[in-house]
Amino acid sequence: MPKEEKHHRPCDFPDCKKAGEYRAPKDRSLKSFYWFCLEHVQEYNKSWDYYAGMSPEEIEAHIRFDEVGRRPTWRVNDLYNHRLWDPLGILGKAHHRATRHTKEQQAAMRLLGLSDNFTTGDLKKAYKTLAKKYHPDKTGGDKALEEKFKNLTKAYQLLLKSLH
Repeated sequence: MPKEEKHHRPCDFPDCKKAGEYRAPKDRSLKSFYWFCLEHVQEYNKSWDYYAGMSPEEIEAHIRFDEVGRRPTWRVNDLYNHRLWDPLGILGKAHHRATRHTKEQQAAMRLLGLSDNFTTGDLKKAYKTLAKKYHPDKTGGDKALEEKFKNLTKAYQLLLKSLH
């Protein structure tokens, strides 16, 4: 009985008669492939650019996302501030610091209309809302409102620093 020959797919390179034994991606999805002989897969790989058509910002975001195994991540302070309430301070210094405020921080929180357990997102939202309202470009040069805007900015910077 004669030895059976394996059925080989042909190389996808035009006019090539060799067997297509090596796959190469057609696009960034990595779901469809060309099949080339060794010579043509090497040639194709030299010219193929995974990041072709992406802006520098998109490339950077893609690389950052790959660094964490394509899983979402959160900053530690945000985890403490958003998800955990720790009135006894069991979870450690980072959370403990975020829930105890100095008199200066408490005054800043009142100015921005924030509660004791505010998050970074709450702080930014409150500041943005008030800054739009009291910005000198909006108030027509009113000195009292300009001073209020400066105090809002100082309060925001103080509280932002206390979260980090």
